[in-house]
Amino acid sequence: MAPRSSDQCHPNIHRRFRDVATYVSELGGPNGRVIEKVLIANNGVAAVKAIRSIRRWAYEVFGDERAISFVVMATPEDLRANAEYIRMGDIIVDVPGGSNNHNYANVTLIVELARLHAVHAVWAGWG
Repeated sequence: MAPRSSDQCHPNIHRRFRDVATYVSELGGPNGRVIEKVLIANNGVAAVKAIRSIRRWAYEVFGDERAISFVVMATPEDLRANAEYIRMGDIIVDVPGGSNNHNYANVTLIVELARLHAVHAVWAGWG
């Protein structure tokens, strides 16, 4: 007997879905666990790569690169630099400048922003 390919195990994996909720439901995900809004708690190249990757996946799966929206944190320094990830965000949130413990590594601030903006997930980067 020949081994089954991943396409046979998951026949719906390469087709387009109407929206994120349908994707989660049809692939057996738990109800109410749909991620459509993400807080990007990072900056620079890391944030750009995350947003680009998720937007590409959303386009391939839903035909809509904006199926997932992004709330991005922006320090005064990032705003002055006209950082690319800020231009990619759907919602821009001003955060304090200075060292990371005042912004991108400030867990209290990140949780507060996640709640305030009703995001479904937080992407904190790597490292």
